[in-house]
Amino acid sequence: MKKTLFVFACFTILTSCSVKTNEEKARELIEPEVKAHLIKPESYEFAQIQLDSCFTDNSECNPNAVAFTMKLAKLYKDYKEYSTEADRAESNMNIYNSSLGFYDAFDKQQHQKYKAEMEKAQRKTAVAKEEIFKLYKDNEKIFQDINAGKHEFIGWRAIYSYRAETAGGLKTMGGALFFLNRDLTEITHRFSEDDMMLISSAGIEDIQYELGDELKDFFADNN
Repeated sequence: MKKTLFVFACFTILTSCSVKTNEEKARELIEPEVKAHLIKPESYEFAQIQLDSCFTDNSECNPNAVAFTMKLAKLYKDYKEYSTEADRAESNMNIYNSSLGFYDAFDKQQHQKYKAEMEKAQRKTAVAKEEIFKLYKDNEKIFQDINAGKHEFIGWRAIYSYRAETAGGLKTMGGALFFLNRDLTEITHRFSEDDMMLISSAGIEDIQYELGDELKDFFADNN
């Protein structure tokens, strides 16, 4: 009887030791992906992994919502850049715009130059705005799921950090955001540090102030 219990205990210990934790499964998937993007992969050192469950009603843990925000940040950055270019060109154009209706050849040339720059930037601004509207339209289901409070498990989010050497040999911290499927067998989305910095620096919270009414009208006309 004692021998049987001893064998059973050994089997239980060996079995429990062979079962990988969710963090270990996630790390095995992520580590090769991280190394593949390093300048010096041989210098890689694991630092930390934070693994969280993802649900449809949590925008921060919904990979589709994060992917949408990434695309929106890029488009809004372009929109603001083109809008600034248009304003700057219009301001320069007005310098050479005589209120009396006449100016010399140089002023007329400069006026035409900045007018052309302004109109070009305005067209690019309009295109960027339309692309923002289209992005919202194409991703309506994401917001419908979030607003509906549908609490469905869709996978995992991993905030992954590591140390590695730069081209100059300086070892620095790095990180990336990964999303994994339910079974922890596949990486579904990857966002770099640069991606996350773009999201945080793009000022997309200003969209509601700048384009809020136009977005409402757009959705009203397209529903």
